[in-house]
Amino acid sequence: MMISMNDRIKKAGKLTGGLLAASMLTPAVAIAQDLDAASADTIIVTATKRGAASAEDIPLSVQALGGDDLAKSGVVDFKDYYHLVSGLAVVSPSPSDKRYVIRGVNATGSGTVGIYLDEVIITGENAQDGAGRQPDIKLFDMERIEFLKGPQGTTFGSSSLSGTIRYITNKPDLNEVEANFTGTLRATKGADIGGEVQAAVSVPLVKDMLAVRVAGISVHQPGYIDNAFDEGANNDNTEAYRISATFAPTDRLQLNAMYMSQDREAKSHGHFYNTDLDGTPLTSYQGQSATRTPFYDDVEMFSGNVEYKADFGTFFATASSFERYTEFNRDASLVLSTVFPGPFPGGVYGAGRSVISQPKNRKLNSYEARFASDWDSPVQLLVGGFIQNETRSFQSAIVPSDGPTYGYVPGFSLDRKVSTEIDEKAIFAEATIDVTSRLHLTGGLRWFDYQIDEVANSIQGVTGGAGSGVGPQLSFSEDGLIGKANLSYDFSDDVLAYAQFSQGFRSGGANDQTAASIANVFIPSGFGSDSLNNYELGLKGAYLDGALVANVAAYYIDWSDLQVQEQASDGNLSFPYRGNGGAAEIYGLELDATLHATENLSFFTVINAMSAELSKDNPNPASGMAGDPINYIPNFTLTVGGEYEAEIPSLGASAFFGGDVVHVGDRRTTIRDTDIQFRPLDDYQLVNLRAGIRNDSWTATLSVTNVANDDTVVDYFFQAPFYPDGLVINQPRTILFTISKDFF
Repeated sequence: MMISMNDRIKKAGKLTGGLLAASMLTPAVAIAQDLDAASADTIIVTATKRGAASAEDIPLSVQALGGDDLAKSGVVDFKDYYHLVSGLAVVSPSPSDKRYVIRGVNATGSGTVGIYLDEVIITGENAQDGAGRQPDIKLFDMERIEFLKGPQGTTFGSSSLSGTIRYITNKPDLNEVEANFTGTLRATKGADIGGEVQAAVSVPLVKDMLAVRVAGISVHQPGYIDNAFDEGANNDNTEAYRISATFAPTDRLQLNAMYMSQDREAKSHGHFYNTDLDGTPLTSYQGQSATRTPFYDDVEMFSGNVEYKADFGTFFATASSFERYTEFNRDASLVLSTVFPGPFPGGVYGAGRSVISQPKNRKLNSYEARFASDWDSPVQLLVGGFIQNETRSFQSAIVPSDGPTYGYVPGFSLDRKVSTEIDEKAIFAEATIDVTSRLHLTGGLRWFDYQIDEVANSIQGVTGGAGSGVGPQLSFSEDGLIGKANLSYDFSDDVLAYAQFSQGFRSGGANDQTAASIANVFIPSGFGSDSLNNYELGLKGAYLDGALVANVAAYYIDWSDLQVQEQASDGNLSFPYRGNGGAAEIYGLELDATLHATENLSFFTVINAMSAELSKDNPNPASGMAGDPINYIPNFTLTVGGEYEAEIPSLGASAFFGGDVVHVGDRRTTIRDTDIQFRPLDDYQLVNLRAGIRNDSWTATLSVTNVANDDTVVDYFFQAPFYPDGLVINQPRTILFTISKDFF
């Protein structure tokens, strides 16, 4: 007997899931339900592209966070919540230069985790290397966030090498007026008081047929790092808004459209130094630069989709556009002083005071059409097609500066521009067979085809216009087939087990040789794709009449031809490029669990234990050999906590108190400990507390994150041999007061 999607949604009412556990784990997110209400708080997800279902009912490793609880607790970006998801880590050496890592799959270049906002692909890339430059989308007016762990290549494509994160926004309500407001004050140790406000309004223009929703957020977070030009230089000033519309002319047909804009500006980077540029020790968080180095990150996206529900299945088509402009600036004065020797008035930087300015514009247009069956049959089918076009324009120029200002001057120094175009198309299919009423078998395939073309031009040498012209045109193409197989068994309505094999891939590409060639340094013209095979066993269940919900998964990942960062140098200047390494193996065990001990008291835990090492030497032994750990990956992470809630009848509200402790194991900055940029990263612990009052329409929360003000170094920012290490630490102790109000 086949279990239909409707039956699965009804079954979800018996499970609270790891989703409820996840919604309690963030330092600021507070939620405590009684046992009778637990089923109502189950979060429904659409992670499989087959329609809505409880994550507890999906035979995959999936967690989710409820958007309402995020907003009411002042959570606005990735750093506020990632500790609550098992197997999720982050590398973040500078603003909006984040690499998200799932299950230890960390590598140079474009992202290894697919990132989506609704149907818009917003996955970051970084052909010039760094952390991956995932966009730091602010979390306002969110319905939920879904985390799909393990390769999602058959349904989500190349960048979902190790998993997918989906930000799902609130949609317009066709029947009711909705309005809400959230305001947060933040006081971070060493910084001025800042905060953010966010609001949303949804109005049905034609009841049951047409509705519009408008939401926005304004963030003002002063930094705690000062430099010669600015106080609180690692600040975050962000303005974002989103407009969405839903049109449902019939019960079967629905059209949705969404536009979003986000502009972010920071005065400088998020790292500081232990010494100044002369080597004198510093006693406070100070950035060291001969110039001002601001950062800009502007995002604009649009999507439209149409859904038609027939008796036998659902047809869905979507088109989206994502455009991002970033400008990274960093000091180049010490390097240029070796080229232009001589004193510079008022400083020790020589006559080469300058900025390396790197503006980049990236645009992705993507289109997908798919059909998900709803047959009266033991066989169900998902089939679809995908097309994407991506264009990138990247410039790196060394521009002169007087300190507070800088500006582009043609011919002053090295100036290179790189234009890239990527065309991708794919066809995917996934079939599920209900072998029995309890045993289900799923198989999937995806055929993909890539074409990457790149050209560098407008090259100028350090002495002027020498070398100007159009560089070589580089191309890379690839096609292939990847697969997935999943076998699941329902022991009962509340417990299921699954075994899965899934594949992920990430395309190769070209290396820009132009800058290196000017310095007579050789780097290879390109690199190939990397791929991985994931083998996984999982058990998901609710026990003790739903009081205990626990999900556990064990996985083994075989990762081959992983893309690695290499360095070529002439002794003074280094030129990063991407190459293919050997292979890696990752073994892991992850657990998330929630226990409702009483109607008022809940506990939770999230655990990930992992071993991630190279299993084969890289072609360049200096970049890694068999047995070397993968960089930035802790062997063990743990989050534990709980919450107590008590009714206050006189106020018609309840008071709550909770907290959590986060442990992250030690890591390293590079694979090989002989690398010039190798630094050990110590383990650390964070303690977070929260308390507040809430009722059905409003919540007031007081939170303290990083109570002990732990300042462990979690990353380094490397510039050149002339500069000291830039240190990135946990955000200092922060006190947050948040008020959230629903008006309808």
